[in-house]
Amino acid sequence: MRRKLAELAIYRLDLDRWAVVYLAGTAFYPLLRPGLSQNPGMHVLSHLALALAVWFLPPLLRRSGRAPLQLLGEIYLPLIFPFFYGEMEQLGIIFHGFEDSFDPWLISLEQTLFGGQPSLTWSQAWPWPWLHELMEFAYFSYYAIAVLVLILLLRGRGIADKQRWPALRAFIRDLGATMLVCYTLYTFFPAWGPKYFRAGPVEVDGWIFTRIMEYIHSHGAILGAAFPSSHVAGTMVGWWHVWKWFPRHRAWMTALFVLLCAATVYCRYHYVVDVIGGLLLGWLILALGARFGEKGRRKPRTPRRRRFLLTRRPGDVFPFRRDSRPR
Repeated sequence: MRRKLAELAIYRLDLDRWAVVYLAGTAFYPLLRPGLSQNPGMHVLSHLALALAVWFLPPLLRRSGRAPLQLLGEIYLPLIFPFFYGEMEQLGIIFHGFEDSFDPWLISLEQTLFGGQPSLTWSQAWPWPWLHELMEFAYFSYYAIAVLVLILLLRGRGIADKQRWPALRAFIRDLGATMLVCYTLYTFFPAWGPKYFRAGPVEVDGWIFTRIMEYIHSHGAILGAAFPSSHVAGTMVGWWHVWKWFPRHRAWMTALFVLLCAATVYCRYHYVVDVIGGLLLGWLILALGARFGEKGRRKPRTPRRRRFLLTRRPGDVFPFRRDSRPR
């Protein structure tokens, strides 16, 4: 059993450890204010069970030798982002009630920097339905960008086959770290954003994507998740990895990224300072990932008197590793 666990540790990534720390930490937040949660005990159990699954299942999937399972072991964390986002409705009021949100501070900062609030005045200055529709489309594209980047990394031309898995892992690492930081900040520093705090929805009408976003925000929007903008930070991660690996796709990806940043303000989802915060967070995560990101597997530590050698059996596949030298 000890040897099997040591072998499994070779396939465990730092991102798995970060996710487990996040799940274990947030498991106990509702116990600080039990009256706000319907069932804090179930919250603790579900988080600890998910943390246990994250500790063991992704490494098992990565060592399976089957590409679909290995892919699932790499991209599992973005698949549970909706769970993390949904529980912000509960976690966001543990440390600060929504009556104590940070919106007044952000509004004051915007007033100092810009002499007003662009999120209130822009749509009033340009009240054009076609522009509103374009902005809502750009904001909606956030939900598809990660999938598009994954498809490019797996199938796109311009990247060598031996680089695909390391590139995919680097993208998931940066995206996962960005979102975990965002969810942590939303827990401790909730802000509603202009659409919900004072301004209300944009008065300008639109068409298809305007209706889609109205439906999404009327059924699934979580208050308190404004600063920094996860739309901006997460899309910046995707934009950078496309820019790095696929020069032929830089133009449209950059245009979409710029439009999305503008849409967060025009459509009153975020303050301008939320966009700036998202850009800074995205840049910081990308810089730290490039400098300290995991590039290979660890060799498990063994006692000095009982060292054993992990060998590759016929059929074993290590497709995610840059080299086979033990570290």
